[in-house]
Amino acid sequence: MSRRRRWLFWLVLDLLALVALVWIDRSLGANRSPSMGRPSPSPTPSADDYIRQAEAAYRAGDLRQAEEGYRLALSLEPENPARYPPLIRLLAFSNRLDEAAAWLERARQLAPEDPAILGIATLILDWQGKIPEAIQVGEQAVARAPDSGPLYAYLAEAYADAHRPQAALAAAQKALALDPEHPDAHRALGYVYETLGRYAEAMAAYREALARDPNMVIVWLALGRNALALRQTSVAVEAFQRAAALRPEDPQVLDELGWLYYNMGRLEDAQQTLERAREYGPEDWRILYHLGVTLYARRRYEEVVQEDSLSRGIARLQEILQHEGKACTPETLSVEPRCARLVEMAYILGLSQYYLGNCESARPWFELALSISPQEENALKGLQWCEKGSGRP
Repeated sequence: MSRRRRWLFWLVLDLLALVALVWIDRSLGANRSPSMGRPSPSPTPSADDYIRQAEAAYRAGDLRQAEEGYRLALSLEPENPARYPPLIRLLAFSNRLDEAAAWLERARQLAPEDPAILGIATLILDWQGKIPEAIQVGEQAVARAPDSGPLYAYLAEAYADAHRPQAALAAAQKALALDPEHPDAHRALGYVYETLGRYAEAMAAYREALARDPNMVIVWLALGRNALALRQTSVAVEAFQRAAALRPEDPQVLDELGWLYYNMGRLEDAQQTLERAREYGPEDWRILYHLGVTLYARRRYEEVVQEDSLSRGIARLQEILQHEGKACTPETLSVEPRCARLVEMAYILGLSQYYLGNCESARPWFELALSISPQEENALKGLQWCEKGSGRP
């Protein structure tokens, strides 16, 4: 067979194979069910979808999933003012004020006159201690949305912090009248009662708020503090435990629970809880102070010294005071409550060193305490014992 004929032969075979493939494909296509085709792409979730998911997660007590949903909604619609208040409220009521304030700043830049943003700004500004500004913003909010119960609730709290009890009570009652089922209205009324020393009424209002929204960490803490004021210790423990269950990695929540255990005499529980708090807040001087005091009460003197809780707490508190332009001296002791804590940390650290037989290491701490509080009995006795070289407290 010539080269040309061989070429034609193979060409014909290739064409026949191609025809066969086309016929087979068409035959299969005719019998193929629609479900055998390519799967249709899943629709991309919208911001509203993420909001619904966040709200469902929040109702279920999953604060992390709720936060993620709110953040995803914001990532899709960063120019929509309505997406900001839910996330800011969640962060604030979860005891995360700094994060809430950061998101609020973005929201106010985007929509400075939006009533909902003005309302949540009232809350955040008040908690930041910017009370006059909070009241000004809150009054602007209710002027723009006079039928919004939550806006009056936030304003009521600011009035209470400004020591305007009549205005605070009127605003809280207005919030309840406008929206009797909103948890923030009941929470605001509880706070107003708390500032007036009406702790039983405050607890009742806080319970009403929690019945409508059991995931507000700060309200559980408030309920616990009011219970302590009424010496209802078991109620306080349960409330703080609920807060810790919602925010198991929140150092401030754990610190409150641990310090409550300490004051109840449950020292082992206190130590365990405060050690967890220190893991998440290693630079918080209050946690370091509480843990050091607890270890001392348990006579764990080596741990008091070796873990450096008190020495770090002293250094951290001194840094904070210096940043604020303050210092602990005999003149400021009576007007700056934190100075008393610094004195206590110093003499406890000194006594721990003394118990371990380290008077040389104990003296500087006693001297620090006496430089602030010259009549501090514990520090004076510690120095005397070290000078005598015998005897113990």
